[in-house]
Amino acid sequence: MHFPIALWSVTWAWDVLGAWTGSAVWWQTGFWCLVAGAVMAVPAAITGLMEFATLQDANPAADIAVRHMLIMGCAVVVYVGALVVRGGPLTPEGWRLYTALSLSTVGLALLAAGGWYGGRMVYQYGVGGAEPPTT
Repeated sequence: MHFPIALWSVTWAWDVLGAWTGSAVWWQTGFWCLVAGAVMAVPAAITGLMEFATLQDANPAADIAVRHMLIMGCAVVVYVGALVVRGGPLTPEGWRLYTALSLSTVGLALLAAGGWYGGRMVYQYGVGGAEPPTT
């Protein structure tokens, strides 16, 4: 499920636009993308855990799956922290503004790394597909 990655990735853009323009609409958009990403992370995590449970220890994708889960788990913590720091859809001020921007940046880096590992599992090893791709 790509929804958490998509929603949380654009949050960074909305946060930067909100800080740059001073417009509250970008902060509100970012906040609701954070909320929607957090909601969508639940079924994504459940699906990922179900797929992980089917992997055998000898599967070369097993180590990649563990890395993917750890990184994406950290991303979830960062984005939930961003929600807590914001406190709501209003424009954050003072330390909350800088912390929200920092968390969005760290979260984006985590999503990039975790998404790369997830892509390797699917496209290189066929995890989650009907059969492994032929190369």
